Amino acid sequence: MPSTFHDPTGERRLHHRAIGDVLPHIDLGFGPVEILDWSLGGARIKGTALTLGIGDFVTGTITVDDASGPLIADIVRVMPPYYDPRQSPDEISLRWLELPPDVLDRMIAARR
Repeated sequence: MPSTFHDPTGERRLHHRAIGDVLPHIDLGFGPVEILDWSLGGARIKGTALTLGIGDFVTGTITVDDASGPLIADIVRVMPPYYDPRQSPDEISLRWLELPPDVLDRMIAARR
């Protein structure tokens, strides 16, 4: 069992979140989404107009620098957990299930 990242704030993640310099671009089929933060395990995005729930799968395109290709992810969190379905949730957390190898290479290089 791999160890999880741990910091004094109580954060427990397998992959530490990144904010800033290198930011992947994600398009889920209706235009780019705003990424709040990302890691090698997934991303937290600003709520979308799509009705997405925990366990739903999403497909789209991911681009990092000059690498691009298809992605598959699933929804692991929707915040707030109870929101008006006529509005977008505040944020949605994705877990990467499939990323192109060259995109993953760029993401790993950005984390160094």
